[in-house]
Amino acid sequence: MRVREYKLTYPRVVFAAVLLVTLTTLAVGVGTSATAYGPYNYDWDGTSDVRSVAADAGADVEIVRSPAGYREANAESATAFVLEPTERYSDAESEAVASFLDRGGTVVVAAEGNGEANRLLAALGVESRFDGRPLRDEQRFYRSPALPIGTPVRETSTTRNVSGVTLNHGTTVNASTTGTVLVNSSAFSYLDANGNDELDPVEPIRERPIVVREDVDDGSVILVSDASVFINGMLDRTDNRRFAANLLGSSDALLVDQQRRPAIPDGIAFVLTTADSPPRLFVISTSLIAVLGVAWWRVTTGNDREEPDPTTAELYSGGTVEEAIDERQPDWDAERVERVAGEIKTDESGQNS
Repeated sequence: MRVREYKLTYPRVVFAAVLLVTLTTLAVGVGTSATAYGPYNYDWDGTSDVRSVAADAGADVEIVRSPAGYREANAESATAFVLEPTERYSDAESEAVASFLDRGGTVVVAAEGNGEANRLLAALGVESRFDGRPLRDEQRFYRSPALPIGTPVRETSTTRNVSGVTLNHGTTVNASTTGTVLVNSSAFSYLDANGNDELDPVEPIRERPIVVREDVDDGSVILVSDASVFINGMLDRTDNRRFAANLLGSSDALLVDQQRRPAIPDGIAFVLTTADSPPRLFVISTSLIAVLGVAWWRVTTGNDREEPDPTTAELYSGGTVEEAIDERQPDWDAERVERVAGEIKTDESGQNS
């Protein structure tokens, strides 16, 4: 009795490769997002690099999916990013953000539109507003006038070591009397009111605010007139990465507000949901590891099991040992065949006794 040796056959290699590719694809699929401004979108229009900026600054990244995320945060040492909200915040959601500000938090609201972002600003008691019309600059820009570069107008912790902030089809901020302008567009910029991508006589050129800070209660709201400043494809433009790091300041946590953005992959959402329930997370993790372990064992061992060694005659479709030897050695004479057959029979008889 013996165990057959494991053989790496072609079907097993193919099966193992398919299993590996499937698991890898599944892991990537459930852990990434294709939604614009998504913190788990690693493409050019995602904001996954902002999480790296936070990590480099020593800040934890927390995904806020409900008002509880704001209520549980240590507001005085946290900064929240609200990027291009696409849906109206509910009363409970906006009240949670307002409470965060009241406790000393900082909220960065970045948008190029004047819709939902302005409604949120009104709910927070912020008087400054996003204009919504495209800002262009024929003189100071990156690649095209649609990507104007603004310049800091005062030295603050937000603008320290920032030579410019580059927008990508952004707008401007209509600063209130209580708002403090931090960054302006150049004196050659204009608002393209009719959207024809050209400077018209009725479109005056002048400096316009693109980053404004307005204090609310014990906190601050910083308005940035383009959420694209923080996407992966724009973060390394002059000087957006440094600007993003400065916004975090000495914060211990970056709150990425996803209350009104469907940007969390199912896998990440599942982890976030189960993270607060250690027993459930342990059971699920253990079960998954067990399933993968069984699958891998089946791949590597196949159906191998202990089997008896076949006799010489059993290696053929039928017949006696003499016939088997004669088939293998047709040039042997009858006497030699009988002699070898007798030896085999004697040997097998001894093994089976």
